[in-house]
Amino acid sequence: MGETAPLTFEVNDKLGLKPFSEKLEIFLIVEHDFVEGSLVVSLSAPFGAGKTTFLSMWKSDLDKRRASDSAIPKVIKVNAWESDYSGDPLLSIVNGLIKSVSTDESATESKDAGKLREAAKDVGWFATGLANKLVSNWTGLDPAEAGKFAEEKKQNRKPKIPDFVSLYDERSKALEKLKATLQEVFGGESPKAFVFVDELDRCRPDYAISYLETIKHVFDVHGLVFVLAVDYDQLESSAKSLFGENLKFSDYFRKFSQRTITLPEPNESNLQMLAYSYVKCYLEKEGKRTSLLNANEARIRDIVNFVVALKMPPRQIQEMFRIIGHMLIAVDPKQRGQIYWCIGVATILMSALKVAEPRMYRLIGRAEATHLEIGKFLVKLLGKKTADCWFCVYITGADGRDLDEATDLEKLFREIGLIENDAPFNRQNTLGQFAQGWGHGWTTQSWWKTIYEKIEAANTI
Repeated sequence: MGETAPLTFEVNDKLGLKPFSEKLEIFLIVEHDFVEGSLVVSLSAPFGAGKTTFLSMWKSDLDKRRASDSAIPKVIKVNAWESDYSGDPLLSIVNGLIKSVSTDESATESKDAGKLREAAKDVGWFATGLANKLVSNWTGLDPAEAGKFAEEKKQNRKPKIPDFVSLYDERSKALEKLKATLQEVFGGESPKAFVFVDELDRCRPDYAISYLETIKHVFDVHGLVFVLAVDYDQLESSAKSLFGENLKFSDYFRKFSQRTITLPEPNESNLQMLAYSYVKCYLEKEGKRTSLLNANEARIRDIVNFVVALKMPPRQIQEMFRIIGHMLIAVDPKQRGQIYWCIGVATILMSALKVAEPRMYRLIGRAEATHLEIGKFLVKLLGKKTADCWFCVYITGADGRDLDEATDLEKLFREIGLIENDAPFNRQNTLGQFAQGWGHGWTTQSWWKTIYEKIEAANTI
């Protein structure tokens, strides 16, 4: 199997984040001058907002430019969550730094990699009893050799004082040697390396805090710049689970991160671009998938309306399209667009609600909410003007047996607030057109229940 192509701004930047990366790069280089040791900046955004994708695209851009300009800092990207089970953040970070200098071909860089590896071995033998395989990966020793190395160290100590004191002293010396080597390889007036730390907020609370402390105490080298991709609120919850609810997290976190930057929220234009890309990815794939839904400009606007209103992060948008894709796939390409438009937009609505508002999704699908409750929900979510259209879609697809068109509908529209008290009720013809959009006149069954059941069934595949 071939390697997955790296993410790039040119191909994957659907949210228009390249200008932000350029500003952030300048900020890091300038801000580095105003700290004594390493610069640590947190890049905060909610879970699923695209932090990982952004860091991957930014790394590709920096790597590409560094190939022709050695002044561009090296970039090391580490996934904190992947090393969570090892219990030692040192393994994760040092491994990334060793790999970053090992990939360069110059004699100096090769020598630097050797220095780091030797310094890492002196620290690594302390962990051999905990994670032999991991130590093997980042020190170059296999488990058997690591055990032998540890035993030799033990025999050579011959302590005259209690063993635990000797262990502490030896480990302190090893860490000091590692810090001195890091200073020798990465120290300097200008940044030598950007270290992107991803998925820190997914780690166990104690490990996440240990990771921050390791960066502060071991890698505090002027020349290293750390960018921590975090969900600030989630990290705050982790810290409070360890230290108590009275912890003032903003002050606590400031000990580890000198600056906090927020990943820009996508605007409507960005979301529309993302929606178009997901149409091609999830609804239309040549030779594999053709959607029954005619994904034209109007349908894209329907999708964007809900994405904006529900404040859905990119990962939720992706999941919404996955659900729509499962629902609206046809084998025969000739069937493209052969679906009543109300069924199409209702599928969009229910898919969005399943991801972002699961409670309302279930209430609509199981007919457990009143028409009034659903109408008010749509008004609160979308505003009266847009909600009017969507409520017409909803009510003509619901079971109409409990409504008298002439009386109850007018009362319902007025209670929801879609018609002012002194305005005439003139929705009859409009509602008839919407009913035809479902492929029938007034329905005696709930299409919403049918769509709900199909989404649930598709989700079990």
